[in-house]
Amino acid sequence: MKVLVTGGAGFIGSHTVEYAKKAGLEVIVVDNFSTGKEQYLDKSCKLYRVDVASKELRDIFELEKPDYCIHLAEKTDFDETMMVRGLSPNLRGLIYLLDLCKEFNIKKLVYGSSAEIYGNTELVSADETAACVPMSGIGMSKLAPEEYIRMYGALYGLNYTILRYANVYGYRQKRFGCGGVISAFMETYVNGERPVIYGKGLQSRDFVYVTDVAEANIRAISRGDGETYNIGTGRSTQIVELFELMNELVNQKLKPLFAQARPADSTNVCVTIQKAEKELGWKPQIQLKEGLAQVLGDFIYNRFMDKLNGVQEVVPDMVTASALIRRMGVKKAARRLKTVTS
Repeated sequence: MKVLVTGGAGFIGSHTVEYAKKAGLEVIVVDNFSTGKEQYLDKSCKLYRVDVASKELRDIFELEKPDYCIHLAEKTDFDETMMVRGLSPNLRGLIYLLDLCKEFNIKKLVYGSSAEIYGNTELVSADETAACVPMSGIGMSKLAPEEYIRMYGALYGLNYTILRYANVYGYRQKRFGCGGVISAFMETYVNGERPVIYGKGLQSRDFVYVTDVAEANIRAISRGDGETYNIGTGRSTQIVELFELMNELVNQKLKPLFAQARPADSTNVCVTIQKAEKELGWKPQIQLKEGLAQVLGDFIYNRFMDKLNGVQEVVPDMVTASALIRRMGVKKAARRLKTVTS
């Protein structure tokens, strides 16, 4: 069987490719390398440096004729300005991919969604029937693709499985952008800085290790037709608890800096996983402390190698919605002033 993995050179994608290879699948990787890295992939993988939204993707489908597709390619480092304008940078590629899956009779599409779609839930843990009220750009950018996939399933008979990941962490995770609180904390430890915690740090997260997520992706190829599953641990950890655990692992007694809470910070993100356990035969294997120890070793090694090789990672220059609105206000004021003085 042949599986095409979009975003296969990225964080979750590269681990998924490894699991696919272990399962005896022939793997085709499509990645535009905006964040992915070729060194993450086995040399036996067939790799295409192509954007999902490009016309070349159809040529790949026609040439390779994959049986299955796992869709993990997406832009996550988009800022609030895109949400102000009502834009999602991922929908165009997704819809094009859905059309190709329909045209080439793909046996199943597995889509990597996010528990962020549940939004600011006060539930102890959210099951798959919980209301979806996203409070972030990431959550909104995941909810719309889910609905498109279900529509293609209803209209054209496209088989699919949607997996809603909790907070994924693990080695190969990027350090900036939407890399998550764990990688942000790691960065401050390496730089000798005090980590920043928003609010009082009482907001909780369900942290699931990346290899467990990769295994779920591969299991979903042959199970869970037309269904949606939460992929997490079913356990929540407060941010302050996470910080203390990381302090313990690095043998430090750092004190965090507390900043004003952000509206988009959900107070609680925890998911039930009973459905995935029962129907996919899946359950997480890596506990948080074990996973953090692995991430820490990988993180420090990569930082050391980057410095040794003179590699500098560029921190994204993010523009907030409030900054955009201020800019728009300044431009309008300038136009009014020009009109009055002319």
